[in-house]
Amino acid sequence: MESSLKLLGDAHLNNGTVSLTRDLPVPSSGFGRALYSRPVRFRQSKNHSPASFRTFFSFSVTNLNPSSIGGGLAFVLSPDNDSLGDAGGSLGLAAAATKFVAVEFDMLMGTEFKDINGNHVGVDLNSMVSAKVFDLGFINVDLKSGDTVNAWIEFDGSTTVLTVWVSYLNLKPKDPILTMNLDANRYFNDFMYIVFSGSTQGSTEIHSVEWWSFSSFFPSLLAVEIMEGAVRLGRQRKGRKRTWKRRRLLTIK
Repeated sequence: MESSLKLLGDAHLNNGTVSLTRDLPVPSSGFGRALYSRPVRFRQSKNHSPASFRTFFSFSVTNLNPSSIGGGLAFVLSPDNDSLGDAGGSLGLAAAATKFVAVEFDMLMGTEFKDINGNHVGVDLNSMVSAKVFDLGFINVDLKSGDTVNAWIEFDGSTTVLTVWVSYLNLKPKDPILTMNLDANRYFNDFMYIVFSGSTQGSTEIHSVEWWSFSSFFPSLLAVEIMEGAVRLGRQRKGRKRTWKRRRLLTIK
């Protein structure tokens, strides 16, 4: 449902998708954020054990003017649900929060952020200088192609390993593009917001989130309690009215 989303900056609903940036035919710099309006527990308050989570989303980048490329989007976990970031190469993140975990899909090579090129995925930890990066050219994915790109991000609270997969196909690839250890206590609060953030820098890119699902649970409670909260956003197919959906599930065993 649209009511489960909070839209900031240039973010807006567009035919069943969330567009993070404005659809203008002339180059501009802007930013937008779309977030699930309710905070999600990512850490137990007593022992600070982190939650495991998995998310899948599909997105596309449409460029109204191929000669003006520059921008990107990110999946973000942040304790902040109000602040706006910056336009340009910061993906709307730099001023948005002092603490965040983000997986960026960057189409602008920003030397100030030590970017490797204008077609990469990076993991950002409280900084726009990525802790780990992957050149998408190695798997023949071009973020600027206009095609729908699928991404899977998973975090194992038991091993504290963060893993990322990317593909044009709907089936999750066997091999991830990024795997890294993440100190959850350093970057997670007890409650965090789930955010999509995007920006442009003198470009005409439209960053659209077409489908999104998210679920989480606490591994340390599996023997006694299983908790899962899920959000599913997406477009219904073939002539049906396009709506955003939300589903929450709580199961205790």
